[in-house]
Amino acid sequence: MDAIDKQLSPTRIHGGIRFRYFDPHASYVTIAGEFNGWHRDSCKLTKYPCGVWETVIPLEKGVYRYKFIVDGKWIHDLANPCMLLNEYGGVNSALEVTDCGDVYMPIPSDGARGYGKLTAIPSADWVQDAIIYEVFPRAFSDEGTLESVRQRIPELHNLGVTCIWLMPIHPIGICGRKGTLGSPYAISDYRAIHQDLGTLEDLRRLVSTAHGYGMKVIMDFVANHSAVDCRLAQIHPEWYRRDCHGRPQSPGFGWTDVLGFNYRNRDLRNYMIETMCYYVKECDIDGYRCDVAGLVPTDFWCAAKKALKNLKSDIILLAESHEPSHNATAFDITYEENLPKILERVFSGTLPARAIRHRIEEDRLTFPLGSLRLRFLENHDQPRAAEILGVRGLKVAASLLFTLDGVPLIHNGQEIGERERLSLFDPSRIPWDSGDYIMREVYRYLCHMRRNIPALSRGSLTFLNVTRDDSALAYYREYEDSRIVVILNFTGEMIRTGVGAPKELVGNYLDIGYRFMELSGQIPPVCIGGQGLQRREVTLEPYAVRIFSLDAVSPCRCIA
Repeated sequence: MDAIDKQLSPTRIHGGIRFRYFDPHASYVTIAGEFNGWHRDSCKLTKYPCGVWETVIPLEKGVYRYKFIVDGKWIHDLANPCMLLNEYGGVNSALEVTDCGDVYMPIPSDGARGYGKLTAIPSADWVQDAIIYEVFPRAFSDEGTLESVRQRIPELHNLGVTCIWLMPIHPIGICGRKGTLGSPYAISDYRAIHQDLGTLEDLRRLVSTAHGYGMKVIMDFVANHSAVDCRLAQIHPEWYRRDCHGRPQSPGFGWTDVLGFNYRNRDLRNYMIETMCYYVKECDIDGYRCDVAGLVPTDFWCAAKKALKNLKSDIILLAESHEPSHNATAFDITYEENLPKILERVFSGTLPARAIRHRIEEDRLTFPLGSLRLRFLENHDQPRAAEILGVRGLKVAASLLFTLDGVPLIHNGQEIGERERLSLFDPSRIPWDSGDYIMREVYRYLCHMRRNIPALSRGSLTFLNVTRDDSALAYYREYEDSRIVVILNFTGEMIRTGVGAPKELVGNYLDIGYRFMELSGQIPPVCIGGQGLQRREVTLEPYAVRIFSLDAVSPCRCIA
């Protein structure tokens, strides 16, 4: 069956991409997709006596969704394992035409289930390479303004940041306000800027400056609820959820300063999508981080994404959600929120290091193939990582963060080892003058390493077997000719552990040797032949971080 599927699956030939469908009893087969505007009759397949139907379509670089129409019935391509959800609740087949014209169709992992059998929605190229920096504008500086954020964009660029996430910058409700300043997530006017932060023109200047440095800017968008005294509650009370007594209803979770929206109301949906489009049109922002996205209907996010992409093709949506369906439908990135909790227990000794591997491998089976996850050690909802992990632990954890797959996040102040959590409700400032600037150099090194090594931003992730998996973690990442091996020690003890290379290096390339160059440059490079990769002994200092670049070399230069 695999051999048959291979013969039938889309293939690059002279003249374009060849599509085939097998059905000796069919009388009429066409193909429709994004390449022909989903027109059901414009692209006919020719039938051969063996029962194979075929056509060749010239396609440029890009991702394409399609389906066959067999005697009037829409059918996805059974010979193509790559499937994307469509707006009707079914699936479309999908393929990518690469830079060199080859056809790429990712295959789900063995054991994949549910959404893990599908493929994540395609995202703009810059998203895969992103390093996101979360800014709480009123706490970011003494001035607490958008202009003060703008002035420090060169500093963030020097750190290696590629995308700035602005927490909510709108006016805050007064009724039921928490603390003296209130939560930025209790918005009283969605189309205004908080007067203490600045003006719409200040936001435009901030975005323009960031773009001048090749950086993106995304805004927080709070779609689930508004402040109790939001102007919308006065103008459109029908846009809010009601309890059994007909009173506006809080979403729960102790959020007593907000009221929940009712997304059964079509006018509310339109207003929210228009608001998202407003900041793209007015300020040229590059997307949104969507607060508690799982509490808002997914079909709303799908409609919003479609409207936004019509304005700006490379825009993104980042979901505060860990639902696999979101990666399959509307969101470019979803939260991976287990890592901080697992790391706390690994460093305290109550979980083995292999727990990190197990969590990531389990997610692979349930999330769509190619899903981008936001990986973080902390954010505005969590304690500071430096307080939980300590300085030595933080260096190991930061190295893990920037060498795993997914998109890394830096929460403002994290890079200087700040230990005090910022208050969402009261005056709070990041003490930049007293920060650990040695730690900042660690983050700067990691950011620039990730940006300069394709395997770290775009590469595959394969965990390596280690004999001391209670204390150490090792993994291999590869993208084209870029290859990286990472070995981490999560304990305060010196350990010696065996590390097995991935089968891709050993089984398939026994006659090829590899030159291991430690990126720190402190240890001379080592050349190892294919067989010699099967098991190596490595000594790890306490809280060691060892990152190796691998280059293929001639076998005669290798030591087995």
